[in-house]
Amino acid sequence: MNGIVLSVSRSIARVTGAALGPYQTAVVRIGFGATWLLFLLRELPHRHELYGPDGPWGHDLAEQLIADNGAFTVLMWSDGRAWFEIVYALAVLSSVLLLLGWRTRTMSVLFMVGVLSLQNRSVFMGDGGDNVVHLMSIYLVLTRCGQVWSLDARRARRTAAARARGERVVDRVGPVLWSALGFGLVAVTSAGLLDGDWFVPALLWAVWVSLGLWWVVGRGPEGGQPRILLDVITHVVHNGALVVIMAEACLIYATAGWYKIQGSRWQDGTAVYYPLNLDYFTPWPALS
Repeated sequence: MNGIVLSVSRSIARVTGAALGPYQTAVVRIGFGATWLLFLLRELPHRHELYGPDGPWGHDLAEQLIADNGAFTVLMWSDGRAWFEIVYALAVLSSVLLLLGWRTRTMSVLFMVGVLSLQNRSVFMGDGGDNVVHLMSIYLVLTRCGQVWSLDARRARRTAAARARGERVVDRVGPVLWSALGFGLVAVTSAGLLDGDWFVPALLWAVWVSLGLWWVVGRGPEGGQPRILLDVITHVVHNGALVVIMAEACLIYATAGWYKIQGSRWQDGTAVYYPLNLDYFTPWPALS
């Protein structure tokens, strides 16, 4: 019994004491950031037909569907072409910055907003792969995916080295970015633009408030009780999201493999031939 109790206590200490899988979550961040970025750049000439005002799924139809399902998309705030271009450009920019790991927590939120806005605007344009990007964009918000292989990690090392030399380090970008995003969040909430499904607005507010708390606590002593409490909460949320990501990856590949081996095309070895001859899967014919 003592062995079981000791094992459980060690597991709890491990889950609450550190954000596990720093390299694995960095791979997820870089992989999905690059995937979404390449998709946006690849579809740049067709963006208006896919998600914009020239698409077959018009603004009125999208508005009716979203009124029923409450899906989150900032593209419903206006049907103007200029607003669409701004949202698309911000989606590209947030993908680049998330890939590089600059202000990772904030960029993961903006990355999620870009993914959800474009995909929910024209939901019938997506497939299974788009659904995975959709879900992962939400999970990334809950993880500490910038611990390694990121500009944030480099800044943290330089800050630690400067403080070790007795230098005072002041972060001006973080508070300005937090204030600007907070102003925007208050504005759209007051205007009633977040009246759909509650989950995404609640997540946006929760992240914004938590970033403010981190800034306040960060100005206090390193080993203070508030800092320890926030660290524990962040570690638990991160590790929980990491478990969900791993479970989803296993589920996707297990079910995909199971369904494939039951198909006659996979059994006779011709399944790959057919999709490779579809235009949809040959964006660069010269390489096919």
